Amino acid sequence: MNKPKNKTKTKHVSKVNIAKLADVLDIEFKKILPLIPLPDGSVVYRNFVVKQDAQGNWCIHTKGTLTIHGQFNLKTCALVGAKCLSQMQLQRYNEIKDLDNRYWSSTYRTSVYEHNIKTAKDYDRYLILLNKLEDSTWKARHYKEEISKLFRWSFV
Repeated sequence: MNKPKNKTKTKHVSKVNIAKLADVLDIEFKKILPLIPLPDGSVVYRNFVVKQDAQGNWCIHTKGTLTIHGQFNLKTCALVGAKCLSQMQLQRYNEIKDLDNRYWSSTYRTSVYEHNIKTAKDYDRYLILLNKLEDSTWKARHYKEEISKLFRWSFV
């Protein structure tokens, strides 16, 4: 006859397996993603610290001296910029900086057009603002996708 299995042993074995799996995944994660998050929200990448300043921008600092190497509007752009600086790819760094500025300006324009549409009284003015809103929204979405691709290609 078959003896019933002891349920406590299977639960204990599964807890041990889960703990081992968690340790293995933690080690693999540290190998794949070289970013170290800090409790204050800043992130360390090699010799650079990406930290938020008083205005809300993300600055790339050198680890020891805290010398500012650049300011970005988005944290993801600042992290990719830090990777470019560590690899001395200055042309790519400037492209990322430009992409960050284009995304930020499109997002800002979108909010301005949304506000102006609410106050537009003339129908022609409303249609012009609606067209500009659609264009800036499309550009912001496009730049956001480009930034996401850059981050995935750089770190994942």
